[in-house]
Order: sequence, then C-alpha cells, then structure tokens
Amino acid sequence: MPAPADYRRPPLRKLRVYAFDPQASTKIETAGFNVATIELPWETEFEDDLRPGPINDYLEIIDIDPASGQFYDPVDLNHPYVLAEQGLAPSEGDPRFHQQMVFAVAMKTIRAFERALGRRILWAPRRKGVGYENVERLRIYPHALREPNAYYSKQKVALLFGYFRSTARDAGASWVFTALSHDVIVHETTHAILDGLHRRYAEPTSVDSLAFHEAFADIVALLMHFTLTEAVEAELTAMGGRLDQRSLITGLARQFGAATGRPGALREAIDDKHAGNPNPNQLDALTEPHARGAVLVSAVFEAFLTIYQRRTVDLLRIANLDPHDKRPLHPDLVARLAREASKSADHVLRMCLRALDYLPPVDVRFGEFLRGIITADTDLVPVDPYGYRIAMIEAFRRRGILPEGCLSLAPDSLMWESGSPGDGADLTIDQIPELTLDPPKRRSEAAQLAEDNRRKVHGWLMESDNAQIDAAWQEACGVIFRAGLGGDEPLSVMHWSPEERRKTGRRWPNVEVHSVRTTSRTGPDGQSARQLVIEVAQRRRGFYDEKKQREEDRVDQRQPAAPDFIFRGGATLIFDMLSGQLRYAIRKRINDDERLDAQRKFLVDRANGSLGMAYWGLDDDKREPFAMVHRGGY
Repeated sequence: MPAPADYRRPPLRKLRVYAFDPQASTKIETAGFNVATIELPWETEFEDDLRPGPINDYLEIIDIDPASGQFYDPVDLNHPYVLAEQGLAPSEGDPRFHQQMVFAVAMKTIRAFERALGRRILWAPRRKGVGYENVERLRIYPHALREPNAYYSKQKVALLFGYFRSTARDAGASWVFTALSHDVIVHETTHAILDGLHRRYAEPTSVDSLAFHEAFADIVALLMHFTLTEAVEAELTAMGGRLDQRSLITGLARQFGAATGRPGALREAIDDKHAGNPNPNQLDALTEPHARGAVLVSAVFEAFLTIYQRRTVDLLRIANLDPHDKRPLHPDLVARLAREASKSADHVLRMCLRALDYLPPVDVRFGEFLRGIITADTDLVPVDPYGYRIAMIEAFRRRGILPEGCLSLAPDSLMWESGSPGDGADLTIDQIPELTLDPPKRRSEAAQLAEDNRRKVHGWLMESDNAQIDAAWQEACGVIFRAGLGGDEPLSVMHWSPEERRKTGRRWPNVEVHSVRTTSRTGPDGQSARQLVIEVAQRRRGFYDEKKQREEDRVDQRQPAAPDFIFRGGATLIFDMLSGQLRYAIRKRINDDERLDAQRKFLVDRANGSLGMAYWGLDDDKREPFAMVHRGGY
C-alpha cells in the first residue's frame, strides 16, 4: 500500500460558501445558485500545512464570542469527511461553517490581489514602542460583536464580524451574521489589504480619505460577483442579457440592508436617481464616506458596463437581438454573455488593483486614482483595443471626478509624468547598496526581505554623504533633508532623527520609508513589467492658527511645540527593474502650503461634526476609523 507521501498533491482545495448571503437561499429565484464553490490553490511545499481554525500562512481564524462567553471548536478542513464533501455544507447554525466561509472568501480576495499585483500580500505592521513589528497573519473573529457591524481593526490588525437580531421579515432570519455575507467579507478583507499597502490612507487628510477606502472595498466586492458563474447566468437570463438595471449582482450585502431597515441592498452600484445622466456636481455636497465613495463605485461600474456592452454587441447582433428585445435568450448565448461579463469584470478589477502601486503614499484623492488606473494599464497594455481606458475616463468625467493639474482628460495627459533631468530621472536602483530584489518562495521570508530592504533604503537615505544624490532624492521624494525645499528657511518637520540629534552641524529631519516592494506582472499578450516600488513619507507639524504655523515652520527646534495635527508629504517611486531607471515619482510635497491649508480647513470644519476629533484623533495608533464609520448600519 503506498505511503501518503506517494500521492500527488491536489491542485485545488474546494470549499462551499454562500454566493451572496443566507437570505438568497430563502427565495425561489435565487436559491438555486446561492451555494457556490470556491477553488483555492492547495498549499505548496513552500507553505505551511493548513491547520484547524483554519490557520495558514495568511490567516488565523479565532472563534471567540465575547457576548455569550463561547469558544467554538475550530473547523478542520483537512478532515477526510470535510474534504470528501468540498467543505461543510452552508449552515447558519454551525459556527464551523462560519469559520470556513470567512476563510474561503478572504483567501479568494487575497489571491485576486496577488495575481494583479504580482507579489505576496503582506499585512500592515503593528506599532511596537518607537518602531513596528511584522504581523504574520491577519486574525479573523467571525463572532466578535453582537451588533450590526463588521470592521477591520487597525490596532489589532484583525477583522471583527458582528451578528445581531433582526425583526425585518425580508431578512430571511431572526439572527443575521455578517460573517455569512460574501460582500461583507470581501469588503473587510480589502480594507486590511489596502491598509497593508498604504497605511496612511485612513488618516484625516481630506473628504476623499476614508471615502476612498470605503469605495475601493465596495468596488472589489462588487466586481467579484462576476466570478459567480451561475448567478451571472441567472441574472442575464432574467434581464435579457443586460446588466444596467438593479439586480442581485449590482447590489452589496442585501441581507444586511434588509435586516437594518433598508428597502434593498445596503449599497447599489447603479444610482436610479441619476441613471443614464449622473450629476457631475453631486460630489460637492457629499462628505459621509459611504455616500461619497458610492460616486466612485458607480463610475467604475459604469466603465465595466460600457466594456461589457462593447464586448457583447456582436453576439447580440449575430443572435438578431437588440438591447431591449424581450425574447428569451438561448442558453448557449447566455453562457457566452456570462463569460464576457466575467472577463470584463476581471479586467476592470485588475486595472483598479494595479493602480494601487501608482498612487501617492499619503492624502489620496479620487482623481489620482483615475491617473493611477490609466498609467498602470498603459504601462502593461500599451494598446487598448476595447477602449477600456476611455470608458473609465468618461465614467469619471460624467461624475465630476477630475484630477488636479492635468491639461485634459486625454489618456496621455492623465498619465503620471516620467522623471525629467533634475527631477529624479538620474536616480537608479544601483545607487542604493545591497538591495535584494529576487523574491523568496516562502511568504514569511518575503515579509522579512521586505523589512530588510526597507531598512536599507531608510539607512541609505539618512546616512548618505553624497550631496548630489541627496538633492536628487530630495526633489524626487518631495521631502526635506537639510533645508526647506525651494527656499532658504527650514520647515518644521516632526521628528528629528535620533542619530542626527547627537551630531552637530548637520541635523536632518527624519524620513519614513513605508515599503520597498517588487512587482512582476504579465499582460494579456505576454508582455511583462518588473518594477521596484519605494514609498517614502515625512510628517510636518500642523497648527490650526496660521500665524503659529508660519512661526513654527521658521524655527529649527530641538524641542518643537506639540502640533494640532500631522501633515504628511512624500512620494511613490517606481523603478524599472530591467533598466534600473526611475520611471515615476508620484509626489505630495511636504512644503505644499496650499494642501496644508486645505487639510487644516477640512479638520476645522469637522472638529465639531459627526466625524469629530474623537474619531479623527491625532494619535493614529489609537484610532479605529473603520469601527466608527461602519457602526449603526455598516
């Protein structure tokens, strides 16, 4: 009899989940496709074996219910009975299925990001004293709260899911579990991944700050609906091949919405009030993160619809159908339309995910997201036969989402500028000694390598004695090393480097290197792009009183006055790994007084509002922004 080691390792681990949420299983029109099977790559020889919990290299599911004092036994996905049935059957009453579902959907989300970004996903580091420590696994608590809420905790680097009693008949259950909503799980996992990539995006810098976080999480959850083939086919059959009307796959968290008193889904990608004719001025009146983020979500979804329609117009023409034809569609046509919808959604999702590497490290704006999409997509796919980029630009334009500082909305004008002489073009990877750029096979080693490279870049920036290199990097990063950028007077930057405090005659402000990461991406025609991405940031003391701001900015103090808020600058530097040259320096300068004034006004306007300073507090490490913004209705 052969030993277990002699058997071939399975390529996939299959786990059953709710395609949407338990509510969809209680309705005749959706029950037939509400159970989906997620296929995850089986653990390789370079990954730890999956343990009960489940626990793997990325996630650790801990099922403690503080409200009832219960600790639920962890599910063992390697048990022969569980493997034989492709995971536990969907069940609202079995906590082990809840554990299985959050694990499967979170891992599916992680794999989507890794495929688009071309590297392993790493979590945000946790503050430890004056530094940070690596977080090996994201913890997930399926029953952490007895309230209508679920959120990503920045302090714990964990996902906390709530459950609550509902009297709404349309919810389909007396108890509603957010851990059983496919959309909520994807949304919260995306928050965690985005915080790992850009941990300053949850800071109060503008009206777009948390709105971008919320919108991006909704975009990922929405586009991942189109991986559910049976659901897509059912909706296309019911809608005559159209996707531009509200339906199950255009809404998010429908059961949660019903359980909290809403007439439909929690949020919709299609705004019926402005269907076909969005209001380009609506952003001016929207400040609540979800409401403002919904405009960005609708723009991306409209771009997807345009692309889908272009890809399928020939199929409908061959079938002698027009978009308003009421005849039933042939099943073969439905299958082809579903494949095109899935492919279009996948392409749009990848465009959005790849844009994350083409954004500034601080103070992100909606218009910059559009520039990141266009630049990242053009870098990898120079020819745009289906007009994906034009569709995206048009959808953003129709909603008044316009980038600052661009001559026009032509694709070449929206691309980030390449480096020019004196503006960072002479920077190369080779100037930084001892960087290791070949990614290791094990994720734990990848995390350690990323930290080692981050420390090397930081040490080199702070210790280099080459004035010519210092000036070039200072300009490219938009930060200050020795003197005020563009002037003779120093700017007040917080805090000074401890090593430089002990020196005389040369005191540099400290610079924070957020991350040093490599990417390896492949386009649809086999084209490849290997890049090194370095994120550098610096903080400046901000004051509500403009006179005090000017006084403090002029003084190079060893004991600076305590700030009212923190203002950040910095840059994302993108190097081509083949040539070693700097391609893009995406800057937010530390000495940008106009942006400083805008942030000051934003904070003052909201200091006494619903998002007061208790929420937007100065100490970033003690805030839980996502708990606050999701409370009372998510």
